[in-house]
Amino acid sequence: MIVNIISTQVNRSRITGPKKVFDNVLKGFDEIGVKCVFNKPINEYKYNWIHDDQKAIIEAGFVGKSVLVGPNTAVLPKDLPIFRRQLPKGSIYLHPSYWTIDIWNYFGFNESELGSWPVGIDTNEFETIDRKDNTKVLLYFKQRDLNLLRETKAILKKLNFKYKLIHYGFYKEEDYKKSLKECKFGIWIGCSESQGIGLQEALATNLPLIVLEAVSLFDTIPIDSKNYIGYDFPKELENIKTSTAPYFDDRCGIKIDNLQQLEKSIAFMLNNIREYKPRDYIVENLSLKKSAEKLVYFFSKIDVKGNRGYNYKSASLFLFYAGLLFKKWAWKWIWRKIVR
Repeated sequence: MIVNIISTQVNRSRITGPKKVFDNVLKGFDEIGVKCVFNKPINEYKYNWIHDDQKAIIEAGFVGKSVLVGPNTAVLPKDLPIFRRQLPKGSIYLHPSYWTIDIWNYFGFNESELGSWPVGIDTNEFETIDRKDNTKVLLYFKQRDLNLLRETKAILKKLNFKYKLIHYGFYKEEDYKKSLKECKFGIWIGCSESQGIGLQEALATNLPLIVLEAVSLFDTIPIDSKNYIGYDFPKELENIKTSTAPYFDDRCGIKIDNLQQLEKSIAFMLNNIREYKPRDYIVENLSLKKSAEKLVYFFSKIDVKGNRGYNYKSASLFLFYAGLLFKKWAWKWIWRKIVR
């Protein structure tokens, strides 16, 4: 089996969520013997996975071949390319978890099937850490009200805990890995996550976590800077239930709804620290091999017979950039580049 992976992450070195998805799929495919090519014309290959490149969605529509799309192509259906033909009905849009599928269903998306598929976690890179002599707390913070961080710090100070702060957007992966080795358990104050790869990497090292849930998209404080444009969700989505840790069970730790529950949760975790087996959960549910096998399973569900000969790459490139003229975020990005 040869899969044509269409992704903008092929030659990128900066570690981001989409880059992790790309890299971990390749590792999983290596384990199960699937060969890959990159960014080739869709009409030339039987199996095509459009990881994050919207131009290829346009191309696939013109070629008329069913493909797998996602999970890093569009946040909401309205973000899909404007000048595109609908994909053949056999195509599948992949989402990291079920709550993001709920949102697309809410907007009535019916162009193709929606499938839930989380990428695997590299349990060799993030291996078990012996923490019997550790005393620090991993404090992870991402896009939430800063008052939550201040209150958590105050609680840890009151309980005489030292902590290692990992603040999203202000650390390197080596800092994160070093902190994982120094801490006994973690407190995770994250935003709504479609998967939560960083959290799952912590679990893979057998670090139990207390997770302050983000049950709504609007618990998130969007980042809006010169390098990043925050995403504004429609207010009508405020009743869609989300999660900071959509893949998590009692082996992994404790979920709490507010910081009033934090002190009791810390005491409970410390009294039962040997009972937590978060790595077992990751190995059982999110291994590289199992994730790769599920991606192959999705290929078995689609009709890959369509082929109209011409690759449409040049036409798709033109239509994609023409469509950006109608995207508010694109004009905002251009303006920032001009005034920077």
